[in-house]
Amino acid sequence: MSDLTDLMDELKRSDLAREAMDMLETALSHRTDEEQGAFWRAVDLYYFSRKAPPEATAPPAGAAPPAFA
Repeated sequence: MSDLTDLMDELKRSDLAREAMDMLETALSHRTDEEQGAFWRAVDLYYFSRKAPPEATAPPAGAAPPAFA
């Protein structure tokens, strides 16, 4: 039963990923080739650097906010 549940979860994620990619491609289709290239280079750099998304590295609750110069 667990395998079936895992498969259903994966299929749902696949549908969501496909919908998100369609939305992204639609948005990028309104941009120039240079802008599209810059976007994909930024995506590559982000994932190549393996940086965590900002929300994953948020300070713990109650922590003092960072000081800006």
